Amino acid sequence: MEQNNQKSAGLDWIGRYVAVILLSLVLATAIGNMDLFVKTTIGGKLNASHIVQFLGYGAALVAFWVLGQRATMALQQYAGKWSFLQHLILPAVSLIVVSVAYSVLLLLLKPVMDAALHNIYNWVFIMGILACAGWLVMAVLNQSASLTALFTDRKSVGQGRLCASCGANCGAADKFCKQCGKELGDNA
Repeated sequence: MEQNNQKSAGLDWIGRYVAVILLSLVLATAIGNMDLFVKTTIGGKLNASHIVQFLGYGAALVAFWVLGQRATMALQQYAGKWSFLQHLILPAVSLIVVSVAYSVLLLLLKPVMDAALHNIYNWVFIMGILACAGWLVMAVLNQSASLTALFTDRKSVGQGRLCASCGANCGAADKFCKQCGKELGDNA
């Protein structure tokens, strides 16, 4: 019972990040849609509504990325069959953040950009999204042994053993993990 309470207390930070993300989104939407903010402009092009939405949505994106980073660090201490996720979370979260950041940053920049600058802006984000997608694909490729072991029949997993360090599926006769190179003990 005490161990479950410790585990639950150790994951409280997830709820805090989710609360910050949701509150940022709700406040940005609610305040950004108020008549006062919609009708108030800076220089005739940029209105206060866009600034509030940029700040709120941007804060939510930063909190989401930090949540992904913290989850990655938490999984580095975990040696179970799900530990391979530590290598996939940050690339996946980064892909989501960069993809959504395109529209969030556009809230501020669109009123002041001409067509040529908007095209350059688009290409910067295209390259960023493709880079994050490539990072995610390579992370999945590097963890394919762990993913295969996780989703295949448990009988085939029983013939080998899991690395206590990274969770990779290793053969019964292996002395070292094929994924991370750590020595496999007798209890692996």
